[in-house]
Amino acid sequence: MKLWKKIYLFSLIIFLGTLSLSGVMLISKIHNDSLKEEVDKGLSNQEIISSQLYIDYKLSTNSVDSNDLKDNFKNNVYECMGHVDKKDGDVEILDKKGKYVYNSTHFKLPDSRNELKISSQNEKKFVIRTLNGKQYLFVSSLINLNGENLSLSYIKDISNVYKQQINYYTFFIYIEIFISIIFAVFMFFFVRIITKPINNLIDSTKKISQGEYSERVKINSKDEFGSLSNNFNLMADTIEDKINELEENNLEKQNFINNLTHELKTPLTSIIGYANLLRTSKYNEKVFYEASDYIYKEGKRMEQMAFKMMELISVKAENIDFKEEKIMDIISEAKKSLFYKLSNKSIELIVEGEDFTILADKDLIKIMICNFVDNSIKASKSGSKIFIKLYNFEKETKIEVIDSGIGIPKESLDKIGQPFYMVDKSRSRKNNGAGIGFSICRRIAEAHNAEIEIKSEINKGTKVSVIFERC
Repeated sequence: MKLWKKIYLFSLIIFLGTLSLSGVMLISKIHNDSLKEEVDKGLSNQEIISSQLYIDYKLSTNSVDSNDLKDNFKNNVYECMGHVDKKDGDVEILDKKGKYVYNSTHFKLPDSRNELKISSQNEKKFVIRTLNGKQYLFVSSLINLNGENLSLSYIKDISNVYKQQINYYTFFIYIEIFISIIFAVFMFFFVRIITKPINNLIDSTKKISQGEYSERVKINSKDEFGSLSNNFNLMADTIEDKINELEENNLEKQNFINNLTHELKTPLTSIIGYANLLRTSKYNEKVFYEASDYIYKEGKRMEQMAFKMMELISVKAENIDFKEEKIMDIISEAKKSLFYKLSNKSIELIVEGEDFTILADKDLIKIMICNFVDNSIKASKSGSKIFIKLYNFEKETKIEVIDSGIGIPKESLDKIGQPFYMVDKSRSRKNNGAGIGFSICRRIAEAHNAEIEIKSEINKGTKVSVIFERC
């Protein structure tokens, strides 16, 4: 069963149960109050009738001989009762033997009547019984007339109290049906409206499960549903970002494998070809030297590619041992490593700026700086200058490698971070390049929570900036 149906039925049952119970309790209270009022009136009327009968009987028999009183006792009682107000009820008077002295009722009374079992004049009893489909109140007590205790009962029809109760119940049932219909219709639309956001959420989850990761829940409210939709959208954003990231990583890995296969195919083909030439041809010093030299260079390029690949794979933040290192010490070691390349092209490497400390892996930062400077050497003319500038700001530190070489085309700036991408393939192969250097630098920067910015103009040079957050 759907949630809105559960809420609807539960609310309807609770409402009907509460309304019915309240109505029954209210009607019962009214009925009991009315019945109590009738009983109180009956007790009061019985007392009045008893007093009036006693007074009238005394007054009417003061001048009569006692022997005549005994002989005409019933007649005297009847005569006195003729002057007594019956208070809209009937009266019966029984002697101690249970025989009628006076009776104004017009219906048959039951033989067994517990209210007549009275032991003293101060005692009163009443009972409500149903006779011929009507309810009657019987109030009984003892009265002493002419030295004899008589049982005087006041009998009143109180059927109207019970009829009134039935009328109340009938009226309440009609009212309850009317109110229930209105409530049922109102609750139907109300529950559908308040559960509509859940349906929207379900629809969105279905679409996301089917691959529509850009789907979002559109619920504009400040209640729990609004909070739920916001949290759901945040979750969907995170999932979409992760999926996009995974797709990009998979695409990057696929491109990486394709490029690696392509890069390995060329030197392997050449090595196999020249090796086969040496194996099948007669010895020729010139051919032997050229073939051996090419095999050596292609082998060195594959070796360099393997080293670069190892560096690229090993650069992960969880494997790095961060320590506080002075940047000048790292640059000095990088300068020594690049001494022969700088000397071969008579390029001067100039370091400017003040020393500062960074939290880093010394070897990885050295690899990054060497890669940037090596690229600048390849792009620069002989006799030119390459600058390494250091900046120590309040919230960040910066390393800049600046050259005045051939520069990088704008269309290539966004691609140089891709593994195996080379701006000038012929120059890169000539220098045993594999197009992996900048990818390694990018991985190193990411592992150190640093950013790399590149600005370049054709034939004017390139500036590479590495920005570290202040530790």
